[in-house]
Amino acid sequence: MKVDTNTLVLLCLKYGPELNAPEGIAGPQLIWALSGNESSFGAHCPPKHEEGYCYGHKYCDASYSQMWGCLAHCSFSPWQIMATNARQFTPLELMNEPEKAIQSVVSFLNREILGRQEAKTLSQIADAYNSGNWRDNNVPAEYIEKLHRNYLVKMPPVSMGAHG
Repeated sequence: MKVDTNTLVLLCLKYGPELNAPEGIAGPQLIWALSGNESSFGAHCPPKHEEGYCYGHKYCDASYSQMWGCLAHCSFSPWQIMATNARQFTPLELMNEPEKAIQSVVSFLNREILGRQEAKTLSQIADAYNSGNWRDNNVPAEYIEKLHRNYLVKMPPVSMGAHG
């Protein structure tokens, strides 16, 4: 599964400004960079089963798993948002509708990472998005470095005739 670049850019430009991004971090560019980390900018974004959310593991939600089976244990879209962090939409919507997925990503970032966790730097945001909490001892150094690199990747211009 993939999302074409033009669609991805349009979604980042539309929803990125809704991020409560810390000073010095541009919301659209952050959303773009996260898609770079998670799906090579939309080129590879099939659902990904996350073992830690599966039956018998630390983050498993039994009632959500009963409702959705292993789809409840997956991340979806160019941003690989966990279904459990995006319950305003179904896993099927997250898998098939990138606009709903990005709405969930922005909501999750604002509520959890930029809100409750109060992440203030690109490194803290990357850490929390990948590992769940930037204040713990699990620091995904490679993921953080990759997000810094992807944040510097400019979004391509939107193609003429594109709809958004």
